[in-house]
Amino acid sequence: MGTSKSFSDGSVKKSKMIPNWGTLSSSLTSNCDSSVIPVQKLQNIMRHFVSALGGASTGGRGGSKAGGRSSVRTARKIGGVFSKFISSGNNIRETLESTGLIDIDNKSVDDVINHLIQYCSSNATSIDDDAAKEATRLLLEELMGEAESINDLQTLLEQTFTTSNLEDIIIRYFGYYINTLLSRWFYDNLIKSKKENDVNNLFNEIRNYVFEQVNDENKNYPLQNLDWSSEEADRLIKNIQQNVFNVFE
Repeated sequence: MGTSKSFSDGSVKKSKMIPNWGTLSSSLTSNCDSSVIPVQKLQNIMRHFVSALGGASTGGRGGSKAGGRSSVRTARKIGGVFSKFISSGNNIRETLESTGLIDIDNKSVDDVINHLIQYCSSNATSIDDDAAKEATRLLLEELMGEAESINDLQTLLEQTFTTSNLEDIIIRYFGYYINTLLSRWFYDNLIKSKKENDVNNLFNEIRNYVFEQVNDENKNYPLQNLDWSSEEADRLIKNIQQNVFNVFE
């Protein structure tokens, strides 16, 4: 099957109010080549990233203007979708109907993914919005992209939740979000002075490091039977994002 529409089309313009990320920018630039980046340097990059968001407690709880707000809102929607899938006895049609998708058997898997991207993410009017939306696409394509039909999709998700839980999925979403936010802020500027292969290598190295770290995050959050529209859901999702950021602080 094909892949769903990418929401990284550059339609969101960077504001002049770019955060003061000078130290982070310098660390990215100095490590932008084709080599394997040492773990210590990757640690420094990610520490600068969290610092630029005001620290794990500020950025993780949506208190930074630079990032971390849209990801909380989107993660709650993603949690609600997959919580419905689990509570419905892995009924993909019931789950999709709950999100407003109709005529499901005449929809392609790409249609489903694109619908869920729109359902889970707000309109991209900022870099943070855009990063949260693109991270949603990446997560959903990882979980659903190999399916060729609605029945395949149900089977894939059933398999996913035999080895993973909802916490795993939310944490993985934040991994995608972190890497995408970094890319949204710095890729275009780096490509002006560095080789494209070197820039791509830098972000691939960061992505791999981020996922290695977040996969080790303690996944012990009471997300079962949660009302995803509640203040408690907001608190728990902020806890998860803050704890993910804590890994790099």
